[in-house]
Amino acid sequence: MTEPFGIIGVFETPEAVKDAAAQLNRLGFRAVEAYTPYPVEGIGALIHPGRKLFLPLLMFAGAILGACWGFFIQYWDEAIDYPLNVGGRPYNSWPAFVVGAFEFTVLVAVAAGLFGLLAASRLPRLYHPIFNAAEFERASRDRFVLCVEARDPSFEPTMIRRVFERYGAESIVEVPA
Repeated sequence: MTEPFGIIGVFETPEAVKDAAAQLNRLGFRAVEAYTPYPVEGIGALIHPGRKLFLPLLMFAGAILGACWGFFIQYWDEAIDYPLNVGGRPYNSWPAFVVGAFEFTVLVAVAAGLFGLLAASRLPRLYHPIFNAAEFERASRDRFVLCVEARDPSFEPTMIRRVFERYGAESIVEVPA
């Protein structure tokens, strides 16, 4: 038999799902996702603890790259490739290059942010294995679903089932991959 995608627990109240998520966090599980019909305050910090620096650093690196690239393109064109003396100014007239370099900085930083967000969200993903679970259908209406994925290094199905049972899960289902 193949390894499952993960195990889901279906809860009736947001407090129960938060308590179960807090217990899983204390036990060291990191590949945990929550699916709720409306935002549950504080659950994001429980299932994804710590500050995420990937996207801001990626955008900062994109901005630096964009500024250097935007300035270099203009410098290459005006001073090296096709030097043209206009109004007695020097070929490397950096004040004239600032506006274009700034615009290119913003363009590359936003593009890096967009592609970084898509990569961090693992998108585009047209299909997700959790849709195989029949119990998942109520996650968008009136139930709170907590999923521990099998890719978690500390994935132990019996321990996860015990945690879900302890915090009152209505049903606990193994999701096929």
